[in-house]
Amino acid sequence: MSIANSTDEIRGAAAYTVPPTSRLLRRSTWLEFAIVLEALLLLIYPGWRAEPLAWAVAGISIPLASWLILRRIVLRGYLRSPSPEDGRLIDPRWEGFRFSGWGGDTLTAYRLPSEAPSKGLILYIHGYGSSLRRAEPRCRHMNELDIDIVGMNLRGHGGCKLRDEWTLLKLVADLEALLHQLSLELEKLPEQVWIYGHSMGGFLALRLGAHPSGWWKSRLAGVIVESPVTSYPLIIERTMPRFLRFTMPWVRWILRREHERIHPDLPVRYATAAIPHMGLPTAPVLALQAAEDRRLGLIHFDELSKALTQHQTPCELHVIEGHVHTTEKDTEARKKLVEQWLRPNQKGVLH
Repeated sequence: MSIANSTDEIRGAAAYTVPPTSRLLRRSTWLEFAIVLEALLLLIYPGWRAEPLAWAVAGISIPLASWLILRRIVLRGYLRSPSPEDGRLIDPRWEGFRFSGWGGDTLTAYRLPSEAPSKGLILYIHGYGSSLRRAEPRCRHMNELDIDIVGMNLRGHGGCKLRDEWTLLKLVADLEALLHQLSLELEKLPEQVWIYGHSMGGFLALRLGAHPSGWWKSRLAGVIVESPVTSYPLIIERTMPRFLRFTMPWVRWILRREHERIHPDLPVRYATAAIPHMGLPTAPVLALQAAEDRRLGLIHFDELSKALTQHQTPCELHVIEGHVHTTEKDTEARKKLVEQWLRPNQKGVLH
């Protein structure tokens, strides 16, 4: 099956415009070169230190250097994915296919077909720093319910080397493109589609569920989130090192400027990249939260619970005792809740 470039399909969950490229170095890079050159001159020519001009230039360069260092920290910490782990899948039943993601990047997705006649499809979205491989036990469990599973190692994860200028909106665009390509790969489209997101994947699942599109819009039966991220600003503020927290106004400014540069059609601002501003799913929601969540705590789940209740979104909310954040461990309680939510004749989640 050929890779489709589905630019004509109407979507709305992500940003799609690719910024123009330039062969010239950016201004920040020229400034870095200039400051390094100045430092070398001070080291090589001691006589230059006695010049008043040298101290005047240093007085300007020191704050600029501090700003550039902070910018580097922000870019590496929040706009570059972590070093990808081994994402090679273990179960030989996975069927891979290629598709064109954000910016025309070629990515690989995987489908785990049901051994019995399929009663639907689940798009599984893993979390930050994780991979589809880590989530295989969860995928196999849901696959045993006679449901096809589709997923991918997200951009910058599980062996994918697209790590730079990494944004959540690129991931959302990739997932929309995956679903479009899947419609070309399958002989028959599933009657029902669910989206399952863990941690950061929960954030992406909620965004997709709030802006369904294409063939799966009318087939979206529900969204499942497990220990979800529900606020991008909260993640930034909670992960910023203590000694740098006084720089948060500048950090927010850097992130806003970089997102505007990467995404000229940016649909979500820094302050609105959170529930409920980014939208709530149009389908029922099953929200599962690890009681022993040492990574996110309960604050994200609490915000989601409040938003779903206020907007009267059909939902089930569960805090699972003995359950932890990572997908490397699981509990029977989580499995049972997922089964009960999906199983009613596989025709829907609410009756």
